Amino acid sequence: MIILSSMDETTTRESIKLTDDAIIFKRKEGAPRLGEIVKALLGMSRAPVAIFVVAHAGLASILALGHMPAFSTILIGVIACFTGTGALIGLNDLMDVDLDRRRLAHLSTPEELDFGSTFIHHPVAKGVISMRMGMIWSGILSIISLYFLSQLRADLWPIFVAIGVCVILYSKLSEVSFVKFLAVASAVTLGALAGWLAVGGPINNAFIIFTVWTFVWEIGGRNIPNDFNDVEEDKPLGIQTIPVVFGPKIASRIVFAALVATFALSVLLVTMIDFSPIFKISVPLIGIYVLLIPAYGLLRDPTPKSSMKLYNRSAIYPLLLLAVLMATLYI
Repeated sequence: MIILSSMDETTTRESIKLTDDAIIFKRKEGAPRLGEIVKALLGMSRAPVAIFVVAHAGLASILALGHMPAFSTILIGVIACFTGTGALIGLNDLMDVDLDRRRLAHLSTPEELDFGSTFIHHPVAKGVISMRMGMIWSGILSIISLYFLSQLRADLWPIFVAIGVCVILYSKLSEVSFVKFLAVASAVTLGALAGWLAVGGPINNAFIIFTVWTFVWEIGGRNIPNDFNDVEEDKPLGIQTIPVVFGPKIASRIVFAALVATFALSVLLVTMIDFSPIFKISVPLIGIYVLLIPAYGLLRDPTPKSSMKLYNRSAIYPLLLLAVLMATLYI
């Protein structure tokens, strides 16, 4: 999953020590400890990631309707999306506690984390909060998300459950097979489709193209590029990813092929939906800049540096499309 944080150099840095079982943080007391718990819970749920999930689902809803949804639908959908994302990413964090502990314990040098960071990632593995607290947090978010999903459509709950199953499969397959990328791509696709279905969008050819477009974009634009950065760390832990199993050159070719397909599908999709010509022109231009150019760069230089450049651009792809689409609706 994506890990985002912002660093504040003026804050005090807390040292941590590595053990075979966990990473133990120096505990705080009183109000500072409460703030630490809040950062840990939000970090476990990767709160910033929800912005991208909401954007993707919002894009789907507008494409399905051909116009902006009602304000009440937007508000309920945003709450359902934020809490659902937090619950399911939190589930992934809980499922991977043992793996994260081994990952952190195998760092070549003791790690130092800035407590001025926006959030604390992998807080259960690091001993910041207990497993029980993490489970309660994910459970509460799940209940909230399911409630608001039911306010949109009573029959949307199976999507939440299906994403949860994908998250569990992804965690279970980490040390078994590289095909785990199919599980995470399915989870992301289901999350986006929830936006389409929540507004009663038609199940037509555009729906099918949108589904495949989302699936291949997640594989080529985020999942495999993100795995490039962890190859040296994943190998000794037995974690199976495409760059680990097939090597960076073949992985870069798979990425390039997936993003060429993503680009072609995006062009096909906008020809099937009646929107402003400005939007239809913008879609391929955005695709060239955020997908094809960095994908070609990775193909020529299959290194973590090139993969991160691709990942950073590709991650904002649905958000950029949503911003342009919303702007053109009022032109």
